[in-house]
Amino acid sequence: MRATESFGSIKPLLGGYIVAFRQNLGIKLLLIFLVFITLWLRLINLGYSDYQGDEIRALWLPASGQGAMSFLYTQSKGPMQYLVAYLIKAVDPTYANQLFARLPYTLAGILTIYFFYQLVRTRFGSKIAIYAAVFMACNGLFVGLMRVVQYQPFVMLFSVLALYCFSLASQRESWKIRGITLGFAFWTIALFSHYDGIFIAPLAAYLLFLWFRRWEDLTATARWRVLIIPSIVCTLLLGAYFVPYVLSVPSGIQDYWIDRITGEQEIGLLPSSIYTFQLYNPILGLYVYAALGVFSLIKIKIALPALAWLALPWAFMELIIHEPGTHIYTYLLPTAILIGIGVTVLEEFVLRINGKSLGIWLNTAWISVMFVSLAAISHLIFVDHTPEYPFEQRRIMFWTIGGRNETYHQWNYGFPYYRHWEEIRDFLATQENNGYFASNEKFSITSFYLPYTNDLDRAGYYLYIHNPQSFRVRDLRGKVRYWRERYPPDKIFENQGRVAAEVYFIAPGTLQEIKKAGY
Repeated sequence: MRATESFGSIKPLLGGYIVAFRQNLGIKLLLIFLVFITLWLRLINLGYSDYQGDEIRALWLPASGQGAMSFLYTQSKGPMQYLVAYLIKAVDPTYANQLFARLPYTLAGILTIYFFYQLVRTRFGSKIAIYAAVFMACNGLFVGLMRVVQYQPFVMLFSVLALYCFSLASQRESWKIRGITLGFAFWTIALFSHYDGIFIAPLAAYLLFLWFRRWEDLTATARWRVLIIPSIVCTLLLGAYFVPYVLSVPSGIQDYWIDRITGEQEIGLLPSSIYTFQLYNPILGLYVYAALGVFSLIKIKIALPALAWLALPWAFMELIIHEPGTHIYTYLLPTAILIGIGVTVLEEFVLRINGKSLGIWLNTAWISVMFVSLAAISHLIFVDHTPEYPFEQRRIMFWTIGGRNETYHQWNYGFPYYRHWEEIRDFLATQENNGYFASNEKFSITSFYLPYTNDLDRAGYYLYIHNPQSFRVRDLRGKVRYWRERYPPDKIFENQGRVAAEVYFIAPGTLQEIKKAGY
């Protein structure tokens, strides 16, 4: 009897251990999945694509005789991405290796996910942290931005590091001083990367408030000194660079900024931020984010710091900036936290309805299916390139995605794009030519790869690119249309049986001149 009673008292305890084991095992498996999918989506086939237009503009390519500061002050972005490109150039002077050039930016992105997990864990707990980090790892926009030579990974990395240091400073004795100093230093580097770094201000202010209230063993004067001194030093450093920069910025860059805000020079319709989000997260992404975002509001008190962080960049990008493009990443960072909270809300609901034992299995099932599906979609559109989404249509189960959209300009970062530019250059070098060419591709791309002058009337060789970054599917200029209708290409380049580029030798002269010559 006593043995039976004893077993009866042990049984609930044993059941509790089993439930805890299942929960801990789930978190450990998610951590393994997070590491794997972070590395896989960012490193595999990283060197496949040719450089894209904005990547080339991020390289250290000063004009002949142009000094370093003169070069930096003629750019529309902060100096960080160019300084990294300068270090790359010291090893690879011609940027011939795309993998090597992209690797520092990709590694910065990978570190961002790690420190983002650590940041969220300090404020919201391990479970929300792992969910938020997996969403960030799978989100196509973050994948794309971390697979190119661009400033965004450094903005994200140093912004997250700043917040993480502020968070540690408000919690740990050993970090209460150095956390503030390092936090301001990292925030400064984020701002040197791009003004997007300012958008962490709401959460930074909240964390600094918690720090100020926590360490009452320091006098109020000492606490203000700890805050003010590093902030003044960082402000002076930023001012030393950006004040001369603003005073000397070329009119072309001023026009670019004005256009991004007002859209005065824009012709036609612009893609909405929802369109941009769906371009990088097709099929399931928008619906998953929307549903779990709504669920997160049930825990509004927990979600408030993330909501405060989200509010500033969202208001700026959606209410002030006419053309936010991929800058929506600034508010997708805190959104990932909200989505993580939403998962925990739905988890608790499933447990209440089905009980702990069955509920844990059901939660494991739907969470696994959701994350694996999001990761698989990102793999198919970024890592795989048969076909090349979004330039070519891709079939995923019941959905067809990608293909041309002539209404909207698309923000294409990190998607597979291989048009054999190095092979085209090598082919032209073996042919007799007059030093002129023309193409339907972006001038920034052609001018980087080819040592010739772009002039249609004098060309020369015409390079017809299928699905170009310029989005000019057909070159409607009469001379090109006339020639392509009458003559086959002199050289064709293919991607696994799909034509990627065609090279034509066109007689120099205007359309009237080549017609008169009997071509």
